[in-house]
Amino acid sequence: GLFVLVVFISSILDPITWWTFDKYIIASMRDARAFIFKYVQDLDFAFHTEKSTGALISAFKRGDSAFWSISNELQEILLLVINYVVLLISFWFISPRYAVAAFVFFVINLLSMKFLVSLNIEKRTAFNEEEDRVSSHITDNLINYDTVKFFAKEEREHVSLMEKFSVWEKALWGYSYSWRTIEFVTTFNTILGYVVMLSLMYFDIKAGRITIGDFVVVIGFLNSYFPRLTRLLFRLRNIAKSYSDIERYFDLLDEDIQIKDPIEPVDIKNITGEVVFKDVTFAYNKGNAVLKNINLTIKPGESVALVGRSGSGKTTMTKLLLRFFDPQKGTISIDGIDIKEAKKAELRSVMGVVPQEPIMFNNTIEYNIGYGDDAPTRKKVTAAAQLAHLHDFIMTLPKKYKTTVGERGIKLSGGQKQRLAIARMMMVNPQIIIFDEATSHLDSESEQLIQSAFWDISKEKTTIIIAHRLSTIQRADRIIVLDEGEIVEEGTHEELIKKKHGHYQMLWKLQTEGLIDR
Repeated sequence: GLFVLVVFISSILDPITWWTFDKYIIASMRDARAFIFKYVQDLDFAFHTEKSTGALISAFKRGDSAFWSISNELQEILLLVINYVVLLISFWFISPRYAVAAFVFFVINLLSMKFLVSLNIEKRTAFNEEEDRVSSHITDNLINYDTVKFFAKEEREHVSLMEKFSVWEKALWGYSYSWRTIEFVTTFNTILGYVVMLSLMYFDIKAGRITIGDFVVVIGFLNSYFPRLTRLLFRLRNIAKSYSDIERYFDLLDEDIQIKDPIEPVDIKNITGEVVFKDVTFAYNKGNAVLKNINLTIKPGESVALVGRSGSGKTTMTKLLLRFFDPQKGTISIDGIDIKEAKKAELRSVMGVVPQEPIMFNNTIEYNIGYGDDAPTRKKVTAAAQLAHLHDFIMTLPKKYKTTVGERGIKLSGGQKQRLAIARMMMVNPQIIIFDEATSHLDSESEQLIQSAFWDISKEKTTIIIAHRLSTIQRADRIIVLDEGEIVEEGTHEELIKKKHGHYQMLWKLQTEGLIDR
């Protein structure tokens, strides 16, 4: 009767526990994944430029899998603990010695597990590091597959990957060995416990302390107890594995957000577009200033081109304006408001950016153009495409605005991506425009379309152009020449070209003679 009661209680508790846990665990998984994703999205620009995409994706995948695994294992452990306690009590009623013996073997197994699991976590962490390196290599090659093919380096990349796999394999063997050792020790202890319990019962029957009926009941309990004990220990082992997997996942929360929103932000939505850099000095690394004591005022509606050799600080100035980084010295303000006093999202919402190499989502043209608008309509998307001189091209496509552009916009040419980026920027109707010219040479038709689109949409907007080809910026109201992080000249194209031995004149001469591109 006692054995039947134990089985009945177990059969009732199992489904109730599963249903209860599932309800809360699924919601918790959703919230945790969404929270970490949002946190990573909010991390600074520096974090995303320094971290490997492949390693991050690998950490996310392992973390998601581990979260679900831990949740399931905890449910199973709760059930096993309840069953285990019920079985111990049952042993106690038959003979306290059996309950004590069963508990002693449980403790022995736990102590064994403590040592072996710590070793297993160490090995798993080492394997995860190698897995991240392999994932990073594969991701990097998939992203840059065209470069690999241009230089016919498929074989070299394969050899490089196999070298990484060699280290990965050793790490996996180490982890696998520690995993199997836990299985062996747990199974051995379980069999040993079974033998000891049978020996105790044999001597008790011989001494007349228990009946044959008691023996049969205890055997039934043992057949339930030891498999459950083994399952419990294996579940603890699985949690240890998942812990090392999820550790990097939650380590992301330890990444500090350096560029923070103010506690009491200032409204910066309605601006005229005046931009002021005052005594701005900035270095990515200490002791190596990229910008030195920059003082610049850009009037509302003025178009200003930043020119200079590669590494002179042109792009860095726009990154500071977007507050991807904060300067070590000086202030940057818009309409007299220090940009540190505004919320980052609101600050960036008043600016539109056309990057040097526009990256598209693997989605439709319509989606990519309307991305910056929270409520895009076909009418607004079409209007933006027309302003960017892209509409006619789109209408020649079989699926028109529903055409998928491919990963990173691979199905579009460089000129088409630039014009799509201009259309995307126009959807948010920014007061300040940042246009980073493409460094690659475009055909004359694409160049003309981009220039026409850009100057059409930049009317009455404060415009900052990061110029790589001086022939495209002659219409700018003012040209700022940077050299080694300092402003060395400024003026119109006509004024600067007349300065003998000036930086701009030298750059112009070198470009027109074809000696440099930027």
